[in-house]
Amino acid sequence: MTQKTCWICGAPASSKEHRLKKADIQRAYGRGPYRGDESPVHFFSGKQTVIQGPDSKTLKYDAFLCHQCNTATTQPFDKAYDQLICWIFAHEDKVLQCRLIDFEEVYGANFASQQTDLYKYFAKSFGCRLIDAGCEVPKDVVELFPVSNFRTALRITFSVNEDVLRLMPKNWRDGFIGKGQLLYYASPDAPEVHTGYAWDEHVSWFTIHCWYDVHPWPKLGATWVADSQCVYLGSNFPLTDDQRSEYSKLMPGSQMNSPENE
Repeated sequence: MTQKTCWICGAPASSKEHRLKKADIQRAYGRGPYRGDESPVHFFSGKQTVIQGPDSKTLKYDAFLCHQCNTATTQPFDKAYDQLICWIFAHEDKVLQCRLIDFEEVYGANFASQQTDLYKYFAKSFGCRLIDAGCEVPKDVVELFPVSNFRTALRITFSVNEDVLRLMPKNWRDGFIGKGQLLYYASPDAPEVHTGYAWDEHVSWFTIHCWYDVHPWPKLGATWVADSQCVYLGSNFPLTDDQRSEYSKLMPGSQMNSPENE
């Protein structure tokens, strides 16, 4: 899709946001360049592309934002996200045991404003995904970026992908980074009018779910709108029993436990 103006501020669009966070790619695979059999592979719409570096054009959207919005304006949001992911990896055993994120542990005494920046990172990620799909970003999402207090229909939940956690050895799953399908909701009488969206993205087993104007699925975590010191993680088993059995044969070191035999 050709986006001529920045969807956040309306200035000419000249800057390309990463589809997959550059810091996540570098954390898993190093700064690059990537060569040989150890090079990461990007899967999209049935196509496989070998990635040679974290700035590969394959990992970027088209220009949906202006340079100012994609750098200076949203830089605090990116930093808040990076700090969260680093904290999760550093405290993985504790997070998985408690199924809880305490933002004060992540950000310190300033956790209230920092979690707002984190929420805005996910709002930016969600907005870019909508534009990439040819959808309009809802007005309440666009308007939340410059303010400290906002009202929006965008809800976030966090969950543990139990199949990734159990079937992939750690050195594999830490490089398992991606985004799910964008689902839209519409009235049967007007299917061309979208009334809500559901979408997710993930780093390893840690999955972020975005719900716009639809009720979050309760098993996928407590609803969060940058409004709580602590947030509980949900649990997700996306594979069928047959898929789980097949993957367990392919993945070295997997722990074959399904929801039924826990």
